[in-house]
Amino acid sequence: MKASISGKVMLIYGSIFLLIISMTFWLSYQGTVGRLESDLTDTNLALLKQVDQKMEVAFRQTEKDLLELMEELEFVYFMLDSYDNEAQKYSNYYGLTTKLKHFINANPNFSSIFVYSAVNGDILTEKAYMNDISQGDNWLDDYMDMPGYFKWLTTHPVWDGTTTKNVVTLIRSYPTLSSPGYRNGMVAVNINEDVIYGMIESVYENSTSGHLFIFDAEGNVVSHDDKTMLYQNRKQLPYMKKVLSADGSGSLSIKLDGVPQTVFYRTSAYTGWKLVSILPESQIYEPLRLTRNLLFVLAGSMIILALAVLFYVNRITFKPLDRLVSKLAGTYQPEHKHRFDTAGFTYLETVFEKMLQDREHLEKHVRDSKAVLKWRIIMDMLTGYRTDYQALRHHLEFTGVRLFPERFLVCTAEINKAEGSLGPRDETLYTYVFCNVAEELMGKENTGAAIDLGGGRAVLLFSFAEGEADQNHLRALAIMELLLDVLKKQFGLIVTVGVGRGVKELKDVQDSYGESRKALRYKLLFGSHSVISIEDVQPPDSQQYYRLNRKAGRIMEALKLADTGKMKEDVHQAFLQAVELGLPPDLIRQFSFDLIVKALQVADSVGIGPEESTDNLNSIYEKIERSEDWKQAEALALSVLDELAAKLMSKRSQRGKNDTIDRMLTYIQSHYQESDFSLDRLAEHFHLSPTYISKQFKEYTERNFIDYLIEIRIDASKALLAGKAMKVNDVAEAVGYMNSRSFLRTFKKYTGMTPTEYRERALSKPPGHDTDQA
Repeated sequence: MKASISGKVMLIYGSIFLLIISMTFWLSYQGTVGRLESDLTDTNLALLKQVDQKMEVAFRQTEKDLLELMEELEFVYFMLDSYDNEAQKYSNYYGLTTKLKHFINANPNFSSIFVYSAVNGDILTEKAYMNDISQGDNWLDDYMDMPGYFKWLTTHPVWDGTTTKNVVTLIRSYPTLSSPGYRNGMVAVNINEDVIYGMIESVYENSTSGHLFIFDAEGNVVSHDDKTMLYQNRKQLPYMKKVLSADGSGSLSIKLDGVPQTVFYRTSAYTGWKLVSILPESQIYEPLRLTRNLLFVLAGSMIILALAVLFYVNRITFKPLDRLVSKLAGTYQPEHKHRFDTAGFTYLETVFEKMLQDREHLEKHVRDSKAVLKWRIIMDMLTGYRTDYQALRHHLEFTGVRLFPERFLVCTAEINKAEGSLGPRDETLYTYVFCNVAEELMGKENTGAAIDLGGGRAVLLFSFAEGEADQNHLRALAIMELLLDVLKKQFGLIVTVGVGRGVKELKDVQDSYGESRKALRYKLLFGSHSVISIEDVQPPDSQQYYRLNRKAGRIMEALKLADTGKMKEDVHQAFLQAVELGLPPDLIRQFSFDLIVKALQVADSVGIGPEESTDNLNSIYEKIERSEDWKQAEALALSVLDELAAKLMSKRSQRGKNDTIDRMLTYIQSHYQESDFSLDRLAEHFHLSPTYISKQFKEYTERNFIDYLIEIRIDASKALLAGKAMKVNDVAEAVGYMNSRSFLRTFKKYTGMTPTEYRERALSKPPGHDTDQA
């Protein structure tokens, strides 16, 4: 029975999936479990290194302390047996014994110290004095001819005059740098073996469940948790042969009593001893088991998921092919029927070959669709969807577009008529004209393509054969200027073009396209029928905008006073400054909105609610959004301010005179210099409640009492700062501020300058000049 298409696919792709999953599992296993094994090995070796370093530091300090002791004068007398009489001898013995006791007591690691004089054969410890010692009992005499100046002895029993202890000994010749035959004696410092093992425990913190040995170079046990193993030689053990012969550090796997274990070893560079740690592998690799099991579970899950996905994909893709073959087998009969397998791809191949006989008709259809294909390809390039020039080259040639592999630049254009907006049919027609003329001008010295974006917009893609980006940018600007001139003279078209920067690679064309669209948005500043380069556009500077926005305060003051002449002048100066700063159109529109919002707040503060502020506020917002240039935005914002100023004047004309408030204003002018002046004091003087005065004051003056008081004080301080006579602190006190810091903060908030900056500007300007305006 012949297999179906879906069955063959299941077999092939199932095998591929299993192979990929197996390789992925193997790589993951090596990258996780293998790395963890290495990390665990490094960790155990690092612990041995810490023990080694700790021992070396202690041993070197011991040697240093011993050398300092050997320089004592009593030490010299004892070693040379140089005394005038017996009294001096025993006095020296007593002094040296005292210093030996201090030496031992000063370091808790030391067990005892032996000083042997070969001149008289005596041995002195911190506890005992021994003379006439037989040569067999004098163990220090055995090292008189040792080749070096010092030597660390492995663990051995030593009697210090009172008890016998297991110690590790540092032996040092005297004099300190003397060769055999020239020595006067030996000095030995003993360290308890328990101290050595304590160093091991301090590093491992009793966390190891294995064993840790310290051996000398001959295989003798120096230290171990099992004290019965001290003095034993373990050289005969199989793994010890490799450990003793190896240098540096490493690890090896062994079996002890049938249990797999790992031996970690390190050679001390100072003593030559071997530090050996033996741990069961079950303890070392316990963290790996969970990771390994998770990987197995993951691999199994991936296999099941892959087979399920393969079954599902096969069911919705290749199963229909089986049904297609069965249907074609009943409707299409090939000439040589016996040659075809109607259950496989051979039959489908024959059917598809016949279908491809319509190739010429399809090609004709494609040729008729070249314009659409050209639009699609250029848009894909502009949006960064296609960035491989070699893959695009034959598609571009097929559509009649010739581009160089490098050096591109993008321009975006808006097309309109001088007499007004275009209808949909005219937009298409004039955009087509624009694209044809643009491609003709581009093709004279360079090459490129132009396409219709719809809505009276088009995009031009320049391609240059040579030149740097800046040079090509200038070329594009010159061509665009010529293009605008031709279109206006011959067709009466008003065209605004945004020009992006030149880029070298095709993948960066989308950046140039974005820059051209950004430059085109500055039509609000540069006006219609102009070429706007991205390099002409100054990046938005929020600090400049905030500086401009501070002028809104002056405009609002003019609005409060209903001084329409000054208000219009301030608005015009603000918009001129925005243009000079090169603010983007969005920020100029935002400034227009901010003026309107602040004006509404001023109106609300004097009792003109939002419902009566302006009748066409929504349409004003829409008109500002659609404004063609900054002058339109200025006129629209000013129209709202004029309307609010008129309503403000009408509101005030309806308000009667308030003699009480007038008297209060006069009183404030006379007493604002007093630091304790307040609303409560004003109420007390006029025998009215603070709440009543606050309400009446705001209704009549259109501001709060505290704001009015601050403004009076700041205005007075400006007059005092205009001269050099008074210091800033004196000015603050003169206008009612006892705290100069509070005055500085308030002055800068209201004027935008510090008092010192205000004084410098006031003194540098001619008389009659407005310092705040400067």
